[in-house]
This record gives sequence, C-alpha cells and structure tokens, in this order.
Amino acid sequence: MIRSLFIVAAAIALLVSFPYAAGAVTVNGTAKNVPYVIGFHPLHSSQTPYLGQMHLNFNNGIISGTYTDISVRPGSPLANAHNIAVSGGLSESQVTLHIKQVTFRGTLTGEKMSGSATIRGAIYTFAAQQGTPGSGRH
Repeated sequence: MIRSLFIVAAAIALLVSFPYAAGAVTVNGTAKNVPYVIGFHPLHSSQTPYLGQMHLNFNNGIISGTYTDISVRPGSPLANAHNIAVSGGLSESQVTLHIKQVTFRGTLTGEKMSGSATIRGAIYTFAAQQGTPGSGRH
C-alpha cells in the first residue's frame, strides 16, 4: 500500500514538473513535428545570424526532433548539418535544446523561443519562431 502511494505521488510530481508550452503542444501535452526557424549569432554582434530549421516533438516536457542548417552565411558552428538529432526538455517556460555539442538554454513563450548558448567559448544569442522559411511565420 505504501509503495503504491509512493508511485502515485512520484507520477504526480513528474506531471506537475513538465507543464505544457502554449502554442506548441496540444491539450494532452504532446505535439509532433512542430516546425521552428532558429537564428543565432555571437552576443553583441550585428552580423546576419546563422539559420536552421528544426522540427520538434513535445511529449510532456521532453523534446526530440531534428535540425537542418539553412544558413547562407558561411562558418556556422552547425554548418552542413542535415536532419541531426535534437533533444531537450521543457519545464514551465524554461527550454533546453541539445544540437550536436551545443546546448541552447532559454525560454519558450507562445510560439517563440529565445536565450543563449556557449559555442567554442563564445556566448551566442538565439531566437526561434514557429514556422518554416517563407511561411511568414518566422
């Protein structure tokens, strides 16, 4: 009996710690293949950002998906990446995305993400918007 109560309490704690992203998930906490365009550049830089297309799956706080480099600017830390794995998590509005050896940390508000990452010792800022290139939603 005590073990059963412990399991139920642990399950409730897990559900409470993984709230759903507004605009990104459905009522049951899952969404599949949500497209995002992401741009990132060195902090305080006015250079054109490096661009990528992500397709993310949200499942009760767990993020998985793919990333493809679409940047026209040469030298991207994720250059020539095509359909590489994205993993991460979402807790309240805090989002973490792991793409190759880069970890992006920030916030998710509605259909937008923003934050920073450290790449090769330099701080980069990023912004992502739901949509696809040319869709008018990025």
